[in-house]
Amino acid sequence: MSFILKLILGVTIIWLALLPPLFTNGACTAEFDAEGSRMAADMASLKTSVGADSYYSARGVPHAVLSLDECRKRKPRNLSRCGDGPLVIAKVPVKNLICKIYRDDEIAVMLQYDVRDRLVREEVEMLPYKTLPIPLTKVAIHWGR
Repeated sequence: MSFILKLILGVTIIWLALLPPLFTNGACTAEFDAEGSRMAADMASLKTSVGADSYYSARGVPHAVLSLDECRKRKPRNLSRCGDGPLVIAKVPVKNLICKIYRDDEIAVMLQYDVRDRLVREEVEMLPYKTLPIPLTKVAIHWGR
């Protein structure tokens, strides 16, 4: 096989590996938004840490309930400080294979409760998609959207 043919084959393989996230048509963001909407619809189940524990157990979602002391001992990196009460951390698996491979394999949910076990803060996070704006046009290419 000549060098030029190997080079063309290599470039083709790289392009084929990079193309799938360009054609998600917003599926990754839709999955993220769906989890946020589902939480909003099921907010009655998430008002207390015990309810959130039952909610995520029933859905089969991996999660942890940290007491205030446990949170202080092993505080998550993306948490600036532990609150006054329990912290529920859930890792909702991403279903779309392209999103899972190229963007993020889980949607992270953090629910912070106060000393009376009332929900005071909720965060839903997923790695953001990447955008490449095309200069001199109003067009942008979204990767993993």
